[in-house]
This record gives sequence, structure tokens and C-alpha cells, in this order.
Amino acid sequence: MIWLIALVLFLQTAFHWLLEPVIRLFTPVFELNVLPWLFAFTGLWLLAGHRDRDHP
Repeated sequence: MIWLIALVLFLQTAFHWLLEPVIRLFTPVFELNVLPWLFAFTGLWLLAGHRDRDHP
């Protein structure tokens, strides 16, 4: 029974240690903190469009 408790504690610690960077990376995406940056990037992309060289 003690080995089962130790195994559960070890697995919880391992998953927390492995998944914490992933959680920190994706938290702003799920909180939509990245939405203003996405709008800014899209606006810059549209403004920096390719000019037609035949008709200046």
C-alpha cells in the first residue's frame, strides 16, 4: 500500500514537472491575451502587401 502511495506521488510530481512549461506556454492563448497581438500582426500583414510593379 505504501508503494502505491509513493507511485501516485511520483507520477503526480513527474507530470507536474513535465507539463508546467506547456501550461505556462498555452495559458495566454486560452485566456485570449494573444488576441491583440494577432490583430496587430494581421493588420501589419495586410498593410505590407505586395505592390503591383506594372501599375505603380
